[in-house]
Amino acid sequence: MSRTEPARADEASAPTHSHTGILQPVLHLGEVDGLVDRIIADELEAMRSAFGEGAEYAVTHLESPRERTLHRLECPALEPFLDRHAQWTEHHRRRLTTNPRHRLSVPALMTRQSARGLSGVRSCKVCWPNVHGSDPRPLRRLKARGLRAHHVGHMLATEDGSSLGTIVRSAVQTGPDLFGVEQDSVEVVTTARTLYYSVSEHVFIWDLPTDEEAIRRKTELLHRLGSNVTPAAWVH
Repeated sequence: MSRTEPARADEASAPTHSHTGILQPVLHLGEVDGLVDRIIADELEAMRSAFGEGAEYAVTHLESPRERTLHRLECPALEPFLDRHAQWTEHHRRRLTTNPRHRLSVPALMTRQSARGLSGVRSCKVCWPNVHGSDPRPLRRLKARGLRAHHVGHMLATEDGSSLGTIVRSAVQTGPDLFGVEQDSVEVVTTARTLYYSVSEHVFIWDLPTDEEAIRRKTELLHRLGSNVTPAAWVH
């Protein structure tokens, strides 16, 4: 992973011993704890402000053209970046003792309109932000006999990504075919229809978090950012 320009600037400005070049402590550990608390408060306030203004997306590693990635706010891959206390590990706290200007990258929260204006940013493969409405759906292919309970709640699809409804249940059944021969088949019940597949036939699902997972993460996000505002796009 390449180091960012802010990190290089931090190191260049850190004080060193005039003869040995060894970094000298500027802050005591007790002072660092207070500084981290203030930094985290500022980071959270910036995210709360953007969230209150209707942010629905976030960009991680915005300062790094090779790594910047667009996520939905409820994306599970984004969650670690939003936990600012966990981000400020002991390693980063120790860096503050020699360089009080050391800072970590903070996700840039933004509205759909702002996200559409971005360039040079890749879309997260976990949450499929699809801000332009033209990104191909992230499909997972598996054999019908591989459907399990954890696939319930996911969208079943055709090979081109068209929805066949949300999976409600699936089960392997045994019965006679048109010629009276016992054969196994897989019954898949979705919110739209009931379909039957041979056990070796490929099926496709949208490889995305379920609606239940998304709602839970949105609720957690509201608590994390301490906002009384629910973005209009979430009220449907």
